[in-house]
Amino acid sequence: MLDGDLLDIAKIANIKIVTDGNILQIKHQFSIANKSIFGVLFFLFGGVLLLVESILKNADITSKILGISIGLLFLVLSILTIIKQFNDEIKITGNIIKFRYNLKTTKIPLNTRMKIKMKTEIFKVRGSDFIVINHFLQNLTNLKQEIPVLKFQIENKYSNNAIKLGNEITRIIEDKIRNLN
Repeated sequence: MLDGDLLDIAKIANIKIVTDGNILQIKHQFSIANKSIFGVLFFLFGGVLLLVESILKNADITSKILGISIGLLFLVLSILTIIKQFNDEIKITGNIIKFRYNLKTTKIPLNTRMKIKMKTEIFKVRGSDFIVINHFLQNLTNLKQEIPVLKFQIENKYSNNAIKLGNEITRIIEDKIRNLN
């Protein structure tokens, strides 16, 4: 069971962790206050503005087509990014792991030859530092194959807490794998 400190860290990382008997669910939560979403919202509103401006403004046909195309591209990509943030999750029920990662849903039967591996990276973007925690599912018979199952980022000032949360997520999933029927 998770203690209050780890749940607070998970809340900062916009992750919801539910352990209910035979079910484990780790899910991203959408938060408008998340610093990483500002760029996505900028592109979303920029795409809408470019689209509307291209339609309403009297200009030549080439400018309208180019404006509408770029506006639609920004709009669609930002909507897909927001949908991705709503939908990424891991759910373990019995001996099945189901995960949604980058808009793709995968179901895999678990076995005791599998393990979870965690990797961390630090990104610097215009004065903001982020730590990115990646979790991969690995089959011990083929260590080179890593299937990404979860990725979250948090500001680098919380890096120690993010690593603790990542290690705890790894431990919880490993316990579920070890305790297969």
